[in-house]
Amino acid sequence: MDQTQHLSTQLERMERLVDADSDAILFRHPSLRGIPDLVLEGDGYTLEFMGPTLLCVDIRNQSGLAKLLAEDGDRGSPG
Repeated sequence: MDQTQHLSTQLERMERLVDADSDAILFRHPSLRGIPDLVLEGDGYTLEFMGPTLLCVDIRNQSGLAKLLAEDGDRGSPG
């Protein structure tokens, strides 16, 4: 399973909250709570991990995350 599929699988199991005013999207692990081991911040998004498990995804700017995923996909393609 590649990284994108693994991320999709984890996101399917998470609680999803949408802020109607800002269009921000928050995915939160349904049972894990606590201080994350690793926090990655990018252009409009934050990813939090507890060990290998995705704890939280906070998407404030959807185009920033889309750009990251597109770049990741380009790295995996031959050529």
